[in-house]
Amino acid sequence: MKRFWTKLYAWALLIAAVAAICAVVAFAWTDLDNLIEAVVGGAASLLVAPCVHELGHVTFAYIRKLEIVYCKCFFFRYYVKDGKKRFGFASPFAPDETQVLPIGSENMEKRAYAYAIGGLVYSGVLFVVLLAASIVCWCFGAGAFSVYALLPYSAYLFLLNVLPAEYASGKTDALVARGIKKGEPVEQTMLNIMRIHGGLQEGKSFLEIPEEWYFSAPQIAEDEPLYVAILDARYSYYIEREEYEKAFDCLKRIKSAAEYLTDEEVLALERNLAYLCLVGGNDAVLKEAAKNDEEYWKSDLVSIKRTLALYMQKCGEPERAALLIEQAKALNEKERILGLKKHEEILLSRIN
Repeated sequence: MKRFWTKLYAWALLIAAVAAICAVVAFAWTDLDNLIEAVVGGAASLLVAPCVHELGHVTFAYIRKLEIVYCKCFFFRYYVKDGKKRFGFASPFAPDETQVLPIGSENMEKRAYAYAIGGLVYSGVLFVVLLAASIVCWCFGAGAFSVYALLPYSAYLFLLNVLPAEYASGKTDALVARGIKKGEPVEQTMLNIMRIHGGLQEGKSFLEIPEEWYFSAPQIAEDEPLYVAILDARYSYYIEREEYEKAFDCLKRIKSAAEYLTDEEVLALERNLAYLCLVGGNDAVLKEAAKNDEEYWKSDLVSIKRTLALYMQKCGEPERAALLIEQAKALNEKERILGLKKHEEILLSRIN
């Protein structure tokens, strides 16, 4: 029932926004200049409203020492690849979003909450400013049709996100913020993952990060994206501790959620399974994975080079293993997150 009312609210907002835009165009129809203003304003709102919303997340993230690694607004995107900042185009139909990595692990609850509401704050300010400007223009008889046309979509985006709800595209900022305040399981898991990443950014390996951050949050459902993320972190923690049975259990649990995994997560699972089986003396998983994804296993990933190096070492080919280790070390030097770099150094040092 709750989902029904959420859908009804979203559809009502959309219909109201479309009706408002049609009304602006209808009032402007008799004058070409006014019509052009209305069309330009309506088109501009599709860019302005999401950009302002994401700018709110970016600003609050920067203030709270969260590094922006990805930001998509309408058909623009900013991302970090191979340690370099890049700009490019994206599909306007893909969800707008901002992704961050924390710098340090302290005060994570306050930092995450500020980041979550940043978009709402900026969208709210834009909505109020446009609403006030529209009222003033209307009262004084000014035909500012570009302002009128900017308002409907800006209002729609703000009112859609201000409700603590979950749509098909995911949770609203308000729902995430409420979950942080109430300590909901998913948000607790999110905070722990952010703390772990904050520690990695500081140069700590997985084993040097407090154990409670891996295990203190309640269990979450398999279809939650963070389900894989926390298990992957635990896997890396156990690998460093050389507790291989527990590491294997993490991978089995990830595999049990196979229907919810992305392509990238499936490949990561294969990679980690192959490495772990090699540690245990079984090369069958690697052979099968390499046969199915031959090109992938030729790619320049540190973890792939490390896995192949271990395989060559166990095959009695130390020279080829040494070459692969050197290649892995060279690739690892490019790793921008110091904790991940240290993690790979630890694992590479064990191949002998």
